[in-house]
Amino acid sequence: MKLIVVRHGESEMNVSDLVQGNTTKSDLTALGREQAAKLAAKLRDAKIDLALVSPLDRTRQTAEIILADHPETKIEFADRLREKEVGKFSGRLKSEMMEAWHTSGLPFGEFKPEGGESWYQAGGRVVGFVEEVISKHKDSDLTVLIVGHGSIFTYLLMWADKFDPEETTKEKYDYYHPDNTAVAVIEIDQSGQPVLVSLNDVSHLG
Repeated sequence: MKLIVVRHGESEMNVSDLVQGNTTKSDLTALGREQAAKLAAKLRDAKIDLALVSPLDRTRQTAEIILADHPETKIEFADRLREKEVGKFSGRLKSEMMEAWHTSGLPFGEFKPEGGESWYQAGGRVVGFVEEVISKHKDSDLTVLIVGHGSIFTYLLMWADKFDPEETTKEKYDYYHPDNTAVAVIEIDQSGQPVLVSLNDVSHLG
């Protein structure tokens, strides 16, 4: 079993100074659509049996562009693949949320905005979802495309690489954090364990 993990293309709120989080209405920019089209060309001949997609606009649009060349692929939208819920900071300046985090005195992963999730909670949600997918399909030769978000996929890729997210530094976070339309490949071994084969490939954008 193989997982192809893809972050969405550039969105309108990616190019602003606003916190995006679980915001539904943040469409791909023209560049984001171009990025997704280049990724679609890269994956045109890839085997994709199932697509699991966050239901937010930017991820749904990215998946639609990629899967235009895979009309037989089954698509499932999964709420547990949504980006981290940022609560009261949704749509507000990023600097406001950063100030609140620093004021809290908490480690990055533990900071939980009012009405939102901590990074540990959101990452654990996504890993739990992926573990269920693996458990269900680990004995198959399925290739599963997973389209989601940067923050939660940073946590997921750490998990796949056997790196403890609680040991995260800024350097480690940046190392695992995917750029827009970056592709990572996770293979599932015979014991059902993830093996990170490639990390955040953006060669299609070159």
